[in-house]
Amino acid sequence: MEPLDWNKHYDLANLPKFDMTLCWNCKAPATKVCSGCKETRYCTSECQKAHWKKHKAHCKMFGQMHMMGELPKIMKKNEPKYKGPSMGRCSGCNVRFTPNYPPNDKCPECGYTACESCVVHEVRGTCHCTNHNFGRTYCIMEPRWYHKNGKTGEPYIGDRHPEDPLHEYTPDMYEPVERQCNNCKKITKVFKKEYWNPQRFNTSWF
Repeated sequence: MEPLDWNKHYDLANLPKFDMTLCWNCKAPATKVCSGCKETRYCTSECQKAHWKKHKAHCKMFGQMHMMGELPKIMKKNEPKYKGPSMGRCSGCNVRFTPNYPPNDKCPECGYTACESCVVHEVRGTCHCTNHNFGRTYCIMEPRWYHKNGKTGEPYIGDRHPEDPLHEYTPDMYEPVERQCNNCKKITKVFKKEYWNPQRFNTSWF
């Protein structure tokens, strides 16, 4: 394997290509990786020791190259938790709030803030949380198609035990034994999975 001359300037896009599945010493299938650079591979500790004289000059540079590739992941991991859209405007329609037109609701978890019009809108009134909307858990609501994360579109697919005083649900809709809801953790009878689908309910109620 031809050693790289690190005194020269290299275009990273045109660096020599290596088979990263093979041992850099004997070309056998590699199962170990150098702990210094996280790039070079070896089949055994013996091969790693035998190759060290050649690899020593490259180890630090390969380590720097590895860090360059890992940096975006590290930055992403250390990003502050999403706090919602900018303050002072409705997250749904972007209208500016004023003393005469203040926010109507704000999610305590994701920070989504909605005006009066957007709160009642079936799409713009959905915050950026998957298991609840503005802190109100979806599990206590009858299934609706818009019970989802308003940012990613990920639907809520957890347990349901609606608490609707205007509607009575028949016993056959529930699992026979009480258990802990996988969303709110309340011990209660929950809907059978076939009743998680919003299409099972009268569309005039949507």
